[in-house]
Amino acid sequence: MLIIDVCIGIFLFFQTTIGISANFFLLSLYILNFLPGHKLKPLNLILTQLILANITILVCIGSPEILQALEISNFLDDVGCKMTFFFYRIAQGLSICSTCLLCSFQAITISPSDSALSELKARTPELISTFCLFCWIFNILIEIPMPIFVKGPRSSTNNTYKSNIIYCSMGMFIDVYFIMTTLRNVLCVGLMFWTSGYMVLLLHRHHQQVQNIHSTSFSYRTPLEVRATHSILLLMGIFVCFYSLHSITLISLTYTDCNRYWLTIAAILSLCFPTLSPFVLLPRAPKHSCIL
Repeated sequence: MLIIDVCIGIFLFFQTTIGISANFFLLSLYILNFLPGHKLKPLNLILTQLILANITILVCIGSPEILQALEISNFLDDVGCKMTFFFYRIAQGLSICSTCLLCSFQAITISPSDSALSELKARTPELISTFCLFCWIFNILIEIPMPIFVKGPRSSTNNTYKSNIIYCSMGMFIDVYFIMTTLRNVLCVGLMFWTSGYMVLLLHRHHQQVQNIHSTSFSYRTPLEVRATHSILLLMGIFVCFYSLHSITLISLTYTDCNRYWLTIAAILSLCFPTLSPFVLLPRAPKHSCIL
């Protein structure tokens, strides 16, 4: 076993363990907030969905990558590969949809009463559960072809495949699946940028008028909402940063002849957001009946 494989395995172990522990701790705070006697807040529902997606990604990708780095072979059979990648892809879709929904919800929440979004403000809390359910159904349906593409590990004696896949093999995606997933990702990231830009503009105006506490457009805004918006903007920035790096790495793998360490780098990048996001959300986590 090479020293670099041991180092990668140790790094992945700590990354996955820390990420799963932090997400489970954060999830426990939100579950306690759902207990009887506590008012269910829409923002909590979105964040719970995001945390569940984070845990799934860390388990489905982090665990196999650790075993692979330690040169433990044939730990996933054909069914294991299909189920692992199916749940991973659903969780990945939920992650991008939840982050997009989070940015959109917060942008509507802090919008001035005289803006075009004011009409949605009253209805949004009632629609959040519907949007969350839609995210689950949509991502499950769109990832149904995934078990068809993913196969069990190929023979380790065949070096042709060893450079292209690590612990599972994958066939060519059909055009419809590729178009649907790409369209989903582009629309979600585009909406994130739009809503984030809108929130930055509102925060800038609020900062300029902070001395005028009787401003008709901003008098409703509390410091709690401003801090929540800062957290969501930071969360979106982290997501877009690592999502972009992960996408660039995957594109490079597709069009260049890279070794297996590039696949590991892509996996590490995909685990960065699920690992870091709970630490962004933890300072705003529910404390008894409070939210972000």
